[in-house]
Amino acid sequence: MEKRVTISVRELVSYVYRGGSIDERFQSNTALVEGTAIHQEVQGKYKEEDEKEVFLQYEFDQDGISLNIQGRCDGLLRTDEGVVIDEIKSTARELEEIDEHSHPVYWAQAKGYAFMYATQQQLQHIEVQLTYVQKSTKEKKRFQQRFTHQELAMFMDETIAVYSSYAKILLYIREQKEKTIPELGFPFPNYREGQRKLAGSVYHTIEEKRNLFAQAPTGIGKTISTLFPAIKALQLEGTERIYYLTAKTVTRATAEEALSKMKELGLQLRSVTLTAKDKICFQEETICQPEYCMFADGYYDRINGAIIDILINETQMTRSVLEEYARKHRVCPFEFSLDLTDVVDVVIGDYNYVFDPRVSLKRLLPEKKKKTALLVDEAHNLVERARDMYSAVIHKHSFQAILDEWGSDNGKLLKSASAIVKDLERIHLNGGSHRKLDDIPGELEENIERFISAAEAILQEEAVGEQSEALLDVYFQSQNFVKILELVDDHYRYIGESVNDDFTLKLFCLDPSHVLRQTTKSFRTSVFFSATLSPFAYYKEMLGGTKDDYILQLPSPYEASQIDVMITPLSTRYKSREQTARQLVERLQHQAVEHPGNHLFFFPSYHYMEMVYHEFRNTSDLDAVMQEKGMNEDRREDFLAQFVEGGRLIGFAVLGGIFSEGVDLRGDRLNGVAVVGIGLAPRSFEKELIKEYFNQKGRSGYDYSYVFPGMNKVLQAGGRLIRSEEDSGAIQLVDDRFLSRKYMQLLPEDWGNYRILR
Repeated sequence: MEKRVTISVRELVSYVYRGGSIDERFQSNTALVEGTAIHQEVQGKYKEEDEKEVFLQYEFDQDGISLNIQGRCDGLLRTDEGVVIDEIKSTARELEEIDEHSHPVYWAQAKGYAFMYATQQQLQHIEVQLTYVQKSTKEKKRFQQRFTHQELAMFMDETIAVYSSYAKILLYIREQKEKTIPELGFPFPNYREGQRKLAGSVYHTIEEKRNLFAQAPTGIGKTISTLFPAIKALQLEGTERIYYLTAKTVTRATAEEALSKMKELGLQLRSVTLTAKDKICFQEETICQPEYCMFADGYYDRINGAIIDILINETQMTRSVLEEYARKHRVCPFEFSLDLTDVVDVVIGDYNYVFDPRVSLKRLLPEKKKKTALLVDEAHNLVERARDMYSAVIHKHSFQAILDEWGSDNGKLLKSASAIVKDLERIHLNGGSHRKLDDIPGELEENIERFISAAEAILQEEAVGEQSEALLDVYFQSQNFVKILELVDDHYRYIGESVNDDFTLKLFCLDPSHVLRQTTKSFRTSVFFSATLSPFAYYKEMLGGTKDDYILQLPSPYEASQIDVMITPLSTRYKSREQTARQLVERLQHQAVEHPGNHLFFFPSYHYMEMVYHEFRNTSDLDAVMQEKGMNEDRREDFLAQFVEGGRLIGFAVLGGIFSEGVDLRGDRLNGVAVVGIGLAPRSFEKELIKEYFNQKGRSGYDYSYVFPGMNKVLQAGGRLIRSEEDSGAIQLVDDRFLSRKYMQLLPEDWGNYRILR
């Protein structure tokens, strides 16, 4: 087996020369390496004979390993004194704060390019230049050093010598993976009906670098049917990594279980599960600064040892494993998990690590995306999540608070905040309390950018405190707004909302399909799958699908006789709820008696649920429990743990909430489900804008805005019942509208054998 490792110059020198602490006073310490527009502006002023984005590579042989080092230097300048390698870095810091020795990693990166070019051109010496550009002022500061080829060769030899021990570990884990994947068989004795077809479709989709939209019934085993073929596809040339993306923690655990199952059969690859920073942080407050957090202090001095330790000793880097090694090596568990994404084979995490433009992994560079397959679980959730990710708001009171809290000595900050308040007040005065705006003042964007620049300057120096924390919040709010503003087109609407003396300006994404398509096209493959991509055409369109994408709709593998489907034509409309409450309770009690065991009853709101729950408790001897607002993970687990085999417990829960999808109560732990209402969201200004937008596009705006998202909640809740071939039970749909043609055609085929309860 060829012992060859390919690595970029940037990755090489970052591993060898990084050091110091995490200090996210206003952004991560990697934020200096950014600014495509700034790079292009500097490169645009190069002379005609100069070159930009020059690809360079060199092969090193070290301890029996071939190291292929490659990268693109920003500029190759031709001067009277000879060639100059130019490395461009943008910075939010004031240029007078930066000296020649500020960033050893940047010099190391530039020297790597210089060595490769000097070797290629047989130069005896070469100039190396660092060009810093201040992001706000666009001022530049340059440093130059002259190196002989011999000096650069010695530097690279020393760098490679340090890296080679790590390279051996990477080769070892790669050899384990490449040996065990071909030997891996499907981790169950037999495929369920439809599983083989789904698995084959996923593999061929990755092989052909296409996208797939797959609707596979609940209980078919979608996680193993997508992960298994994707792992087999890691043998294909140009496929190096899998991102398994989910909306909920419980589905991440299912992916971990699938990997464990394959590990039992001998599979040896590395995976990491990403957990939100505020959940995995060891400190009471998530303040990523060395003076506050011992796990941030000196992080980059210790992280290499932590990575080597965990890679040698673990294959599945779940939250608990990460926490164990993070404490052992005294490193931040969140940043630790992010650093591991560069070297593992499977990354399990939330949608936002790929799709959210504000928090997506910047380390997932274009060349890595081309070698990455995305598996998007419960993809129906991504439509609304994407709307949120690609929308942004600013509040007048946030900037007013800055004016009230900061002293007059912060002139630039106060001047820009005051200008933003005045801009928002002008919009505020020109209309009603909640309205669509035709446009926003151009100067507002300029004032927000000035505020961001002024806030950055302060946050660089400011110690942690309530005042700086408040400024940090407004800074990020402003950054997000400007970032989303760059995306605004005819898929967006400007919304103004006045509440008391405050005014909120929102950039509202009506249709996220365009931005989702732009995101996924940079990856090798995207597989969107769910039990409820229904109606299929709607979800394919909203998730950014094209006519070239593959589609797969699998029928239910279960017998219709496993489900007793009942439709109770009772009005659950808001105005009818009190009058029909007693009748509804009787129907629910009848279901619980006719189908002894555990049941989950789902309601469209907390208020409605509480009203029926109390009536149920007053008129029945059956044990009942009710979902509480704001339940944390422990309380959720306690709630579900009450549903034991052989029990007779009635659970009251909210439709579209934490218990209506992703919950897996197999066998006798759940014997019946009732869904009260058709899942329609209350009418709102934003929903009406979505309706209007799709009407203008020739679609049924009401269906796109209300019906399809609502019925998806119904289907997901009903899907809690049948989780395996052995499961059976009752589903009761309570609402007279379920018998109308519009809703009837949205019900799954295996719910078609229903009976009507009068």
